Amino acid sequence: MNFDKENFKKPSLDHLQFRIGELARMTNISTRQLRYWEKQGYVQAIDREDEQESRLYGFRAFVKVAIIKQNLDDGDSLHEAVDKANEQLESAMIIHHIMKKAFQGIEEYEGRVVVNLGYFDDAETQLLYVYLESGKVKYRVVDKREFPITKKSQLL
Repeated sequence: MNFDKENFKKPSLDHLQFRIGELARMTNISTRQLRYWEKQGYVQAIDREDEQESRLYGFRAFVKVAIIKQNLDDGDSLHEAVDKANEQLESAMIIHHIMKKAFQGIEEYEGRVVVNLGYFDDAETQLLYVYLESGKVKYRVVDKREFPITKKSQLL
């Protein structure tokens, strides 16, 4: 089975929701602290029609709370921890959007597994591949006529 980007169904994280107690246990933060952070605007619960129901938090809130907690554990003040978390999340979103556009598949080239990041040039004659070698990120620009590139769908 070959990798087919158009038919690839990425898992959605939008449906992941956590009650305040679950989020507290998952991140080792007290519910009281989470409520304080929400009151300060550091994290946001999911808007709910019935205010009687318990707070629910989405996956993004989970990630943000986990980052804030790690920053606090590293010795940052709460304000510094939140600022750093916001910067990290913003960077992650930029990377996500770029990679979502660039990612063309995982392939095999010259005996190594590579990530196809699409065309390198405006004429669309060269492809950009990225791979790991001895723990370092390496890049390779390949003329698209150089194929025998094998799709590696089983790696997905």
